[in-house]
Amino acid sequence: MISRKRVSYGESSVWDGRFERDGEIDWNGFWIEPFAGTLKERGCQRILDLGCGTGNDVCRLKELGFQATGLDFSQKALTIARSKLVAGLVRADMASGLPFQPQCFDAVFANVALHMFDDTITHVVIQEVRRVLHAPGVFIFHVNSVKDRELRARRKAVAEELTPNFVRETDGQTVHFFSESEIESYFQDWVDLRIEHVFVPHRVTGEPFKAVWRGCATLGG
Repeated sequence: MISRKRVSYGESSVWDGRFERDGEIDWNGFWIEPFAGTLKERGCQRILDLGCGTGNDVCRLKELGFQATGLDFSQKALTIARSKLVAGLVRADMASGLPFQPQCFDAVFANVALHMFDDTITHVVIQEVRRVLHAPGVFIFHVNSVKDRELRARRKAVAEELTPNFVRETDGQTVHFFSESEIESYFQDWVDLRIEHVFVPHRVTGEPFKAVWRGCATLGG
């Protein structure tokens, strides 16, 4: 049964609770390391990390010589980040717009942070990314694929399906599982889009833990 109830994006309590419970959530550079060379080759300097969590990738980007800014909606996550003396952090809800001037970043990351929204909000966020990018800027993202739905269901139960492949889990988190054609539809007016499907292995067992689309979209200049 598909629910047509309005989805609220205004609550950060889900994420505060998650960071309160789990503390650090760190993928050990898995999301950014494949693109470090590309960013340097393109001369990128100013980078925004959307959904930066506890700031680990912001630190890594700075260690690589980039000017990195991190944005997250969870006050708890940013408190943890600041306890590690991570600078350049902003608290904001990306679903409500990005609090930055136009064309102020050379690259934007959104690593397992963009798939929390329905189709309409996803379009809005990507348009905001486009607004803050300085052309020819690059947008690098990882989002759950439709093949992740079965893998994720082993760990987190679904409370209701809001629209096809967009669900609310029992802890209140909303998750969107994307098809390849959906992703392509978001970037029709960008100069270039390159995506690949990636299975993320479990850190201990090596078995498939997560399935994502890894994307790199280039804004024309």
